[in-house]
Amino acid sequence: MRGVTLIELLVSIFIIAVVATIFMSAFSTFRENSQLTEAHSAIIGILKDARSRATSSQGKTTYGVHFETAKAVLFKGSTYSASDASNESYVLPAPVEISAISLTGGAADTIFSILGGTTTASGTVTLRSKKNTSKTRVITIFSTGTVE
Repeated sequence: MRGVTLIELLVSIFIIAVVATIFMSAFSTFRENSQLTEAHSAIIGILKDARSRATSSQGKTTYGVHFETAKAVLFKGSTYSASDASNESYVLPAPVEISAISLTGGAADTIFSILGGTTTASGTVTLRSKKNTSKTRVITIFSTGTVE
């Protein structure tokens, strides 16, 4: 009859620990990328929604999007007011932030016109991972109002 030695048991535990560490590392990277991609898609959706509302003359007013480090806010009218009850906020997932807002004139808002959906501030908005700052996604807002 043969039993399991202590060395065999330790080697098995070591192998399981190494495999688990590799798995957790890969899962963490996958989750980080997923959250960055989700935030990128959500902000593009908010921008397109603001443009759509403006061009459809919903409420006969302009609509815009205000950017902050941790959120994007869809607002009604030509100026952003943090206290407006009609604002619709999208809070970014915790490991994602808006690292750069490079809009015309240094603006933090872009407003879409009623006719044509053109925007007052074109440029880029950069999202990045807080854990790995080299992972970024850039949103480009064109003066015509299109977003990519």
